[in-house]
Amino acid sequence: MTLPIREIVLAPGEGDRLTISNSEVIFKAVGADTHGHLGVFENLIPPGGTAPGPHIHRHMEEIFYVLEGEVEILVGNQKILGQPGAFVLVPRSTPHAFANRGTTPAKLLIMFTPGGEREKYFEGLAELMKNGHKPDKEALLELMRQFDQEPVEIEESFFKV
Repeated sequence: MTLPIREIVLAPGEGDRLTISNSEVIFKAVGADTHGHLGVFENLIPPGGTAPGPHIHRHMEEIFYVLEGEVEILVGNQKILGQPGAFVLVPRSTPHAFANRGTTPAKLLIMFTPGGEREKYFEGLAELMKNGHKPDKEALLELMRQFDQEPVEIEESFFKV
């Protein structure tokens, strides 16, 4: 028998925080909260802040919703400059990436479905990058493999992270 999902009510800025290099992730709802159905995180990205290179997820959809600032988002063969209110649904196996190339901080709401234990990817990434370390390529690839993330090559002139 599955237990019901409990209510979560958070004020602005509340949630467990995690620093990844110079960016910050705030967990709003993680897989354990939703029986693995959904994960919801805020990503606070300073100008030039840490962002993933182009990648795919084979077993989950990812959703981006820009809350503040401007975020350059690659999805499939489109590149958009997402401003507050911009919404992007990334289907499974679709190349995507994002970056803050502006001059002001950006805030991005990121949702994953199913959520699984996606938060553990971010926790592992924070560990690999703590104290300003650049992660070992093999360790990073192994972390990505564990949590349904595969890097992909795209035309460099199209999107460079």
